[in-house]
Amino acid sequence: MVAIPKKESSLLLATACAIVAGGCSVSAISPETEETPAPASWARGGTPGDIGQNWLHTFSDPQLETLVSESAENNYVLKQERERLYSAEQAVRLSRSNRYPALDVSLGGARRSTESSAGVSESFDIGVDGRWNVDIWRQLSKQQQATELALAAQRARLQSVERDIAATTAQQYFDVIEARQLLEVASRRLSNANESRDIVASGYRQGLNDALDLYLARNQVERERANFASQEQALLEAVADLQLSLARYPDGNMPIESKLPVLVDALPTGLPSELLTRRPDVQEAWLNLLATDAELAAAHKARFPSLSIVGSSSRTTDAFSELLDGGVSAWSLAFSLTQPLFDAGRLAALEEQAAARVRIAEQQYLDLVYRAFADVENSISRTASLEQRYDALLEAEKNSRAALELALEQYQRGLVPYTTVLESQRQAFDAEATVVQLTNQRLQNRIGLHLALGGEFVTAN
Repeated sequence: MVAIPKKESSLLLATACAIVAGGCSVSAISPETEETPAPASWARGGTPGDIGQNWLHTFSDPQLETLVSESAENNYVLKQERERLYSAEQAVRLSRSNRYPALDVSLGGARRSTESSAGVSESFDIGVDGRWNVDIWRQLSKQQQATELALAAQRARLQSVERDIAATTAQQYFDVIEARQLLEVASRRLSNANESRDIVASGYRQGLNDALDLYLARNQVERERANFASQEQALLEAVADLQLSLARYPDGNMPIESKLPVLVDALPTGLPSELLTRRPDVQEAWLNLLATDAELAAAHKARFPSLSIVGSSSRTTDAFSELLDGGVSAWSLAFSLTQPLFDAGRLAALEEQAAARVRIAEQQYLDLVYRAFADVENSISRTASLEQRYDALLEAEKNSRAALELALEQYQRGLVPYTTVLESQRQAFDAEATVVQLTNQRLQNRIGLHLALGGEFVTAN
C-alpha cells in the first residue's frame, strides 16, 4: 500500500465527493409498469360488494377447517418455504454486515533457542486488525436493499403458498366427498342392475322373456361391477392426495362423511383495482422486480472507485502475563482508493446482465398481473356457466327418474324392449352422477375464485 501525501489525498477525497454528488440512481423499470392500469369493473359481470376476509368459514364445515389448519402446520412444501424465508433473513444479515468494519484479534507465542544464545527465549504478541470498505457510492446499501426486498418477496411467496395449500386442501377434501358420493351412485347402479337381471331371469324361466334380454341384463351387471371397482379406486386415490397435503401416510383411509354443500349465495368480487394489492403472488413479483432493480444499481456502482480503510495495532512482550499491561507496541492506519481501469468489459457486462434481469422480472410481473385478471374473469364466467348447467341437470335428473320408472313398468307389461330399460337406467344414473360432479365443480370454481381474488382465510390455529 502506497502512502499518499496529505495534500494529494485531500484532492482525491474532494474529487470523490464531487463524483458522489453527481452520481445518479440507475433503474430499468419503465414508468408504464409502475402504473399498470386496471379496468373500472369486471368485464364478465361479477357481484358488487366487499371481498370477505375468511373464505374458509363460508363453507361452515368444522372438519374442513381442521384439515386446512393441519395442512398449514405440517405440509412439506410450506416447511420448505419457511426455510427459504429463514435463508432470506440470513442473506439480509450478510449484506448488512458488509457495510460495517471487520475486526480480527490475533494471539501468538514462540520459543526460540540458537547455538549462540545462552538459553531459550520466549515472545508473545497480541494484535487487532480492522478493515472497512467505505460505502461512498452506496453500492453496499443497494445490495442490502436488494436482499431486504428479496426477503419481503419471500414473505409474500410464503403467504401465497399458504393460501394455495389451503385452497388445494379444500379442493381435495371436496374431491374425496365427490368420490364417495359417486361410489354410492355406483353401488345403487349395481344393485339396480342386479334387480333388473333377477326380474328378466324370472320372466325368462316363465317363458315371458327371450334369451337376448337375459344376456343384456347379465352384461349390464358386469359393466356396473367394473364401474364400482373403478370408483372404489378413485376414492382411494382422492383420499391419498388429501393425506399427502396433510403430510400423512397415504393409506387411502380417512373418515369423511359430509355431503357436498350446494352453493346458494353469490360471491362478491370487489373491484379490479383492489386485486394487485390483495394477491400475494402479484406482490411477490413486484418485490422481486424491485430487488433486481436494486441489484442493477449495485452493479452500476461497482464500476466506481472503491475506498478501503485498514488499521492494525499490536503489542509484543517476553512474558504472557504482560500482554495486556501497558500500551501498544506498534500501530498503523492506511486507506486505499482503487479505480478499475481495464477489465476487458467484465463490469460493463455484469451491469448489462443485471439490466436484462430487470427487464425479465418486469415482463414476468406484467404477465402475472394480466393472468391474475384473467383468473378472476374466467372464474366469474365459469360461475354463471356452471349454474346454468347445474339447474339444467337437476331437471334432467328428475325427468330421467320418471322415464326409468315408466320404462320398467312398460317392459313388465311387454310394451317396450329391454334395451329401452337399459337406456333409461343409464340416463337416470348418469344424470345423478353428473349432478354430483357439477356440485363439486361449482365448489372447486368457488374456491378458485376466492384464491384469484386474494384467498384470505383464517383457521383455528
